Amino acid sequence: MIRNILLGLAIALPAAPTVAFAQQPAPAAVSQELRRAAESVVNVLRGTADLGTVFAPGFLAEVPEAQINQISASLAQQNGAVQALDSVQPRSATAGTIRIRTERAILVMDLGIEPRAPHRIVQLLVTGVEPIGGDSLAAIVDELQALPGQVNFTVARLDESGPVFLAGNNVDQALAIGSTFKLIVLGEISRQVRAGRLRWDQVVPIERHSLPSGLLQDWPLGSPVTLHTLAGLMISRSDNTATDALIRLAGRDNVERMMVTMGMRSAARNRPFLTTMEAFQLKAEDAPIVAQWRGADEAARRRMLRDRYEQGGVAIDVTRLGVGTPMAIETVEWFASAADLVRVIDWLRRNGDETTHGILAISPGMPRPAAAPYSYLGFKGGSEAGVINLTWLVRTNAGVWHAVTGSWNNPAAPIDEGRFIGLVGRALPLVR
Repeated sequence: MIRNILLGLAIALPAAPTVAFAQQPAPAAVSQELRRAAESVVNVLRGTADLGTVFAPGFLAEVPEAQINQISASLAQQNGAVQALDSVQPRSATAGTIRIRTERAILVMDLGIEPRAPHRIVQLLVTGVEPIGGDSLAAIVDELQALPGQVNFTVARLDESGPVFLAGNNVDQALAIGSTFKLIVLGEISRQVRAGRLRWDQVVPIERHSLPSGLLQDWPLGSPVTLHTLAGLMISRSDNTATDALIRLAGRDNVERMMVTMGMRSAARNRPFLTTMEAFQLKAEDAPIVAQWRGADEAARRRMLRDRYEQGGVAIDVTRLGVGTPMAIETVEWFASAADLVRVIDWLRRNGDETTHGILAISPGMPRPAAAPYSYLGFKGGSEAGVINLTWLVRTNAGVWHAVTGSWNNPAAPIDEGRFIGLVGRALPLVR
């Protein structure tokens, strides 16, 4: 539940750590061994290759076959079916850059092979995805509309006069957004730092644990961490313990006011503003308690939090969480429309300091090489069973800012996260 989305436009396969390739002038022709390996990558992406003969044992120790198959399927979802090897540009007889054509893009990869027979692959890294003709924001919207459940999506150019919405689907419909709510917490922390009430180097002890995702749930209570570390882990690792510490430090009422300051028109649905632990506790409750929360007004919900959860609350039966079945996602969650999240990310762009912008960019929502064509990528995503959101803040090399965001909710069944990531991620090259 409530975990960060780490997949993005492209997936990188890491090189075997013990192998290095000397930089040499490109030979006049591609070696037969390098071309044969390049052609085998096409079959890998199609799912028809014998991976044990294509990759060296050291590579498979780092990236198991199941992960390679998952990556290949994700690339196909994002970019369409693989068509053919487009070109091989050698740096040596055993290393070079290959380009593979798919329905909607050219995948650019660094390839390295063993210097001796059988010349298996020891390095494969996706370094870029170049869109080709045929894709459009309208086509993405059409495919999103076909998904079961409810979907919102938009792409907006962020002008100094305000967002200009370029494309969208159900832009003003508020949906559950999972951990993307942590952008609001970051906004309030950033505001208090700029006001002099908090400092990024301020030390904060861990007073309570939440449940994963994250790291700090495994650290001893009392561990001292800085405000910067808490915020960085909240955004880049979707750390729930860090998030709850920041909500307590900022004050729940201040976070609630920040929603209005940021321009969220669905702010009332998030009052009272839940901590992650309160959300876990509520979702693990028996049906009558969940029904009581669903039917309660804001004042009654605040009493429930105060009386039942704020001081540690009831014990959680963790076996009832994370089982792949959507749980109260229309009631116990955080909600925002696509337009709301555009305004949230734009507020952070305009009002956040350099540290805030750096925190947003720790995890750009795609591998670093694929992020290279953009001068800035900030990202936060969130998901649980039946819920996914992806939100990017993008600055092109021409200096133009955009927001790309989308949510998919389905209370009836788990959702295909890879499919959604592929669809929304296709908007980024179009923005670029």
